Amino acid sequence: MSTEGPLSDVKTGVEVVAALMKTAGDHPDVKEAGANLAKTALTITRTINVALLPLAAMNFGVEKAKKYFEEHFSNDLLSVASSIPAEEIIEPRASLVGPALQALAFAHDEPDLKAMYLNLMATSMASSKASLAHPAFVEIIRQLSPDEASVLRNLLQGEVPYAAVELRQRQVPVGHRVLLSHLISFTHTETGTPAELADHAAMVDNWTRLGLFEVEYDHIFLTDPNAYSWVKTRPEYLRLKAQCEAAGKAIDFGKGLIRRTAFGRQFAKAVGIEVEAAAL
Repeated sequence: MSTEGPLSDVKTGVEVVAALMKTAGDHPDVKEAGANLAKTALTITRTINVALLPLAAMNFGVEKAKKYFEEHFSNDLLSVASSIPAEEIIEPRASLVGPALQALAFAHDEPDLKAMYLNLMATSMASSKASLAHPAFVEIIRQLSPDEASVLRNLLQGEVPYAAVELRQRQVPVGHRVLLSHLISFTHTETGTPAELADHAAMVDNWTRLGLFEVEYDHIFLTDPNAYSWVKTRPEYLRLKAQCEAAGKAIDFGKGLIRRTAFGRQFAKAVGIEVEAAAL
């Protein structure tokens, strides 16, 4: 195995981390930043040049981001990359790691988003998994809110489709009006009781827009007789049922399902939600 190149002095054990970006140039602001941050350059390896702190964070004066990259980034990346065998370490593509670093500068204080960015960078550094790290994944993470990232993490872990319904008000003489879309049996982890997410329908629409999930109703649904037994006990159903009955209307629901796409599965693997050993 050749040891030449920018990673030649770091391909041993957990010290392995790719040289993430090249020198930023001769701009005076960059030079000043490099001088101020030089003392932390050896935190993970001698190849990390702290002058390469995402310039967006510095240009906008994001002091919290600067502090994060100075004091915590190296250890955070090491923690997710330490399991990569030394012989598998490769230099990550700048087209992925550059945007990921810039996005991380503004999301480092959101645990779920930060974990996704760090795992995506680590995936791009492992030769056996680098092909999973699609450049579009950086933009997908960027378009997730912290709240939906937490919910998404749970839903992306399973291959099996989830039951989903549309709550509908029956119309006379035929047809219906959708009152609530994409209702899923969300529960509180600690108690198992129903959990209401005020913007869950918008979340699901966002995930389908990003290509992570697809949703079907009426023609495609789960055939297990108990798959939708939870619907009429949901607080959303009970509340809308009371409103419909007060107006002399009837409520019903359309059966459907939500399932992750092949793209969604690849995303789950690339950002550390699903590990290869657990793949179905």
